[in-house]
Amino acid sequence: MLATATLLVVAAGLPSSAGAAVVRGPDPGSGFGYGFDACDAPSQRAMNAWNQHSHFSAVGIYIAGMNRACSSQPHLDRRWVRTQKARGWKLLPLVVGRQASCAPRGLYRGKRISPRPAGLYRQARGQGADAARGAARAARHLGIREGSVLWFDLEGFDTTRTHCRRSALHFVSGWSRQVRRDGFRSGLYSSASTLRMLGPARAYPDVFSLPGYLWFAHWNGRATVATKYLSNNHWMPHRRVHQFRGGHSERHGGRRLVIDSNYYSVGQGIWIGKEQRRSHCGVRISYGRYETMRPGARGPGVRAAQCVLRDGRHYRGRLTGRYDRRTTRAVRHFQAVHPRLRATGVLTRGTWTALLSRGDRPALKYGSQGTAVRRLQRALNAATRASVAVDGIFGLGDARVVERYQRRHHLPATGVVSARTWRLLQRGNL
Repeated sequence: MLATATLLVVAAGLPSSAGAAVVRGPDPGSGFGYGFDACDAPSQRAMNAWNQHSHFSAVGIYIAGMNRACSSQPHLDRRWVRTQKARGWKLLPLVVGRQASCAPRGLYRGKRISPRPAGLYRQARGQGADAARGAARAARHLGIREGSVLWFDLEGFDTTRTHCRRSALHFVSGWSRQVRRDGFRSGLYSSASTLRMLGPARAYPDVFSLPGYLWFAHWNGRATVATKYLSNNHWMPHRRVHQFRGGHSERHGGRRLVIDSNYYSVGQGIWIGKEQRRSHCGVRISYGRYETMRPGARGPGVRAAQCVLRDGRHYRGRLTGRYDRRTTRAVRHFQAVHPRLRATGVLTRGTWTALLSRGDRPALKYGSQGTAVRRLQRALNAATRASVAVDGIFGLGDARVVERYQRRHHLPATGVVSARTWRLLQRGNL
């Protein structure tokens, strides 16, 4: 992984305009999904293309380390970090420092962990702490907020060699303790078989300060955070990243990158929002289906329509639940400003679709969470009658519905809600 780092994160459903506000909070936050890493931080054009056309919601960056093998990182600076966060990417900053004392010959000369056992491997611990201080400085320089997870890249080695294994454990302990002192969270990347050494170390909490998050390389092609090398009781739930495919080339939106592929479940816990049945209007607006309604109709569906119309400043009355003249005028007014809709005053499924999808057009994909996802789910229910759960979490079921909708309208069936897909929904296309 020294040649191709791996970092990921979850799209937050934010506007993609250049002036969008920066996402506040530490990285990666809470989320799940697919991520990619490249040795150098990609250009902004590549990031924009992949944001709109790929299923990846996270990107990895090398920020520091004496053994970092990447180039001078021509794109990576505070502006690059700020821009990606504003566009909904999550970041996992990686550090490639000293490697195991028994690393293969010819590698990392003078840049290895000390294997000397004196003073409970005091020198190895100090080296780990030094790496953490450098990582914290680099993170702050790039504008990465405290509370974020900083990942140390410890390449795989022969863990049967006692002093090599023990010195590495003490190095990791020094790293983890100092990272936390500096206000960040501790993460460790390595091969799945190497990380197995952490299991027994858990029995000695007074000796070892272990990382809170693990990122394991196991190229088995399975997008899951389970592995035979780690107990399901450790670093679970939501504290793992799995690099399931090594270096390969992918092309999205006309931009090709050489990447590693990952699946992640990270953060304090995945946010599982209950179905938001009631809006700020105090009425239910989430339904599995939205049927055509005409003047004279009554009931909760009319109140939902009045609420959403009022949000868009097309309706100014009370939520009466009666499809009266005022409601008819509001529907007709909304239809009139959408050239793809006929201004009939009848609330058709196409009008529902355009009304419920109204707003900005953030890139949404598997793992995305938040109010924009709820807005998408309601619009899909109106356009496709799919009856997806309106829970604010973009899951596999949502992706399949999006794919079917895209095929119907002759778009690439990516399952990613790009600006083109939003445009169809906001025009009222079924």
